[in-house]
Amino acid sequence: MSLRDVAIVGVHATEQARQLPQRTSLDLAQESVLGAIADAGLEPGDVDGVAADWPGPGGRPGEAASWARVLGGPLSWVSDGLLDAAGARGVMKAAAAISAGLCDVAVVGGGLAGRFGRGGTVNGAADFIEFTDVWGAYVIPLFALVAQGHQHRFGTTAEQLATVSATIRNNGSKNPEAVMAGKGPYTVDDILASPMIATPFHLLDVCLAGEGGGALVLTTVERARDLPHPPVAVLGAGMELSGAAYASPPEYRTVGRLGVSAATRALGMAGLTAQQIDVFSLYDPNSFEIIRQMEVLGLCAEGEGGPFVAAGNIGLDGRFPTNPDGGCLAYAWNGTQQMTLKVVEAVRQLRGTAVNQVPGAETAIAANAGSAASHYELVVLGRA
Repeated sequence: MSLRDVAIVGVHATEQARQLPQRTSLDLAQESVLGAIADAGLEPGDVDGVAADWPGPGGRPGEAASWARVLGGPLSWVSDGLLDAAGARGVMKAAAAISAGLCDVAVVGGGLAGRFGRGGTVNGAADFIEFTDVWGAYVIPLFALVAQGHQHRFGTTAEQLATVSATIRNNGSKNPEAVMAGKGPYTVDDILASPMIATPFHLLDVCLAGEGGGALVLTTVERARDLPHPPVAVLGAGMELSGAAYASPPEYRTVGRLGVSAATRALGMAGLTAQQIDVFSLYDPNSFEIIRQMEVLGLCAEGEGGPFVAAGNIGLDGRFPTNPDGGCLAYAWNGTQQMTLKVVEAVRQLRGTAVNQVPGAETAIAANAGSAASHYELVVLGRA
């Protein structure tokens, strides 16, 4: 058995909002996990593999085995790593466990609530990071350093970044599930007129920070054929890490091409080129990371990402539609589970049930994290 013999058979996304004061992280995690299991047409007791958040109370916070009581246990496989419980990394590890025979049905996901009070924002890590915190650095200026390096080398413009923001935010404006539903349409000029946060990022170049959850269920393609939804097969996967996330200020020369080897591996496993992918669900903490990923995935040459997006390639009616749900820029960012939402959107597109459906989508890439975070994961998905 290989990864190609594993499929995503269930997905669920909770409500997403800037704040969800009536919810708890455990409440959202349980809704996500149980919702994805129900969507798969399975019962909780069918799950024997878990890579999912357990925030507590009850059980042991951070330990996935705490799910055994909720699911009816016992469990055959768990993964407790923070990023193992979300998105592309969670999918590839759960799929590897299923293909190795360590479990039969696995769930990946979780939720986040109660993090943001008035004026709250996102730091790169919960713990003190000695070589970034001393400068007052946080996620946005760290990514801005990489974007500045790209601008210096290749002449990438603020207008090109703003094109990305306007395109993806307008997708979210048309998505009733998005935090920014109905807030558009935005023009390039609107993006450029918003306040500067960290050069070259204006406020509307930067993603949301909010709360919510999501989850996925995986099993074998063979078993998936008896379940309600068309199975979405894991055709390929890859990850690439250049060090601990946000441990030191990044430079374009060291992280600007992060993800090339992961993309080469994943697409090679799938037997596809990036040009053959129908829809892209990519990490968009800011507008620049989409430009960078166009180059990393091989859709255009290094340095050509700015003109590439300016030519309309990433729009819903473009050659490579990107983040039709509105991405982190307009749909949702909810902690690590925003990574899971990237996969949820890819699965919905391949099922043909997405809000901003790409006609005839048969293949998709879901990718997480990027340059300043020092890690990149992606999965190539296709109709089984």
